[in-house]
Amino acid sequence: MKVPKTRLSTAMSGSVRETEGRIRNLFVNHRRPALALVMAVGFAIGLCGSLVACRAQIGQEQRLDALYDAAAVSFDGEPQRQELARIQGQGTTLVAAHFYDDYPRCALVIGVENDRGQLIGPVFSATSSGGRPQVSTFQKDGADYLLYTVNGGQQGTTYGEGGLLAFDGTDFTWVWPVEGDLRQGDSQAWADYQTYWEDKMPLPCPGGVELFQQSEGFVPMTVSDKQWYFSQRIRFTQEETAVPDEIMDKLRRALEDRTRDQDNPWQASNTSAQWQIVQVTPGEETLCGQRYTLLASSVWSDADWLGMEVLKGEMNLILFVVTGTEEVVRQALSEADSRKETETLLLTTASGRELLVELELEPLDQEPDYLAVEQIRVYENRRLLQTIGAEDMWYTGHHGFDGLFVFHGTSLGEPELRDLNFDGSTDLGLLSNYHFPHNVSYGWFLWNEVESKFTFSTFLFSNLTLDAENRQVVEHIRGAVGRPEEAVYIWTEDGTLEQISYRQLDW
Repeated sequence: MKVPKTRLSTAMSGSVRETEGRIRNLFVNHRRPALALVMAVGFAIGLCGSLVACRAQIGQEQRLDALYDAAAVSFDGEPQRQELARIQGQGTTLVAAHFYDDYPRCALVIGVENDRGQLIGPVFSATSSGGRPQVSTFQKDGADYLLYTVNGGQQGTTYGEGGLLAFDGTDFTWVWPVEGDLRQGDSQAWADYQTYWEDKMPLPCPGGVELFQQSEGFVPMTVSDKQWYFSQRIRFTQEETAVPDEIMDKLRRALEDRTRDQDNPWQASNTSAQWQIVQVTPGEETLCGQRYTLLASSVWSDADWLGMEVLKGEMNLILFVVTGTEEVVRQALSEADSRKETETLLLTTASGRELLVELELEPLDQEPDYLAVEQIRVYENRRLLQTIGAEDMWYTGHHGFDGLFVFHGTSLGEPELRDLNFDGSTDLGLLSNYHFPHNVSYGWFLWNEVESKFTFSTFLFSNLTLDAENRQVVEHIRGAVGRPEEAVYIWTEDGTLEQISYRQLDW
């Protein structure tokens, strides 16, 4: 195809020789003039780039200045500033910024600017002392949303507020916890918003917020009811989570109980709702429940973090808690397996086989004499015969069961090695109560010679009497009013334990 000539066209020959000559004239025969030209062009490009960068920087500063001036918030001196979020609309941009000083006082300011960087319409601002605002953005059903929380505290009390904004590309409005525009101070939406947060406080969580309800019996700086109780979780995104809300609720309550008087950002007594959960990761299923790793950050400062390992089974068993910087906490959580230890037991079967039973244990937080049994491994001549895990046992419902434990320090709590079913083989009993009630339960694993493995059988109260002559198992029980009672069992032909009598004994 022949390209038509224009006033900007250059006559070029298709000759390879002529083309080579032109290139040599540019880059060989006139090296210095070409080098000077390249340097001049490069300098001009660099200057233009610097001007563009300078203008962009000035634009951001002007944007933050405009938000600060429009909010009419006051600080002692010039506050520090940080842009938290930006959502691009139709010729407009929704901008959220954080202003703060060393007191520390802070303000969250949200506004909309046009394509010239000028604010259009009023801005929204929320202030607090001691805390910091948090924002997140997401899209849902084609619409843009911004979720914010602002927390603060003073003199032993905490407070907070939050909201969900919908941005239609030109302006924003509230869709939670009220509907309407809060920027009008005399509006019903503003009054409803203030009423809503009078006795509630939000903490951000993945996909939404956790709501806390204020208790009526709280008195600052005294021994009393705690200020905030976890109420509910509200999710605004529909993304699937690795942990069900039911489990998340229980982990939140475990975190609140554990950090009420220690390991909280204030290092104070009777505190609540000071850690926002950033991530919860499910781990292995153990004989004491499923392992969960919890990572949280302080609502006051991004310098304070907390990590917690929990076994969630019949109850929440906290394995350990660590606080510090994010790096320190993440490193400690990655080394959680180093806390595990093993204990070995030697058992003999009716046929003379010698077995080594290895208990995989982990000490519990604050009570290291209690060790959770997470897994059981059985060896013969150094060969692994069996691994006993959560799927190999079940709760019968008639005796106490909090998990499986070893408790050092007293004979009650140590593993029991007895021939429970009178077949000549040693069986294994493990403590199944966390803390000792009047009747302490043990879970029993019986050796099966035919299958060469231990099989979970039942739960029984400790201090059993074994009547080998009558092949009976006798439980000694403390009754409701302290009166001694006795339950007698026999083994049936199919290997199950059947109760044949139950009676109250004389005082």
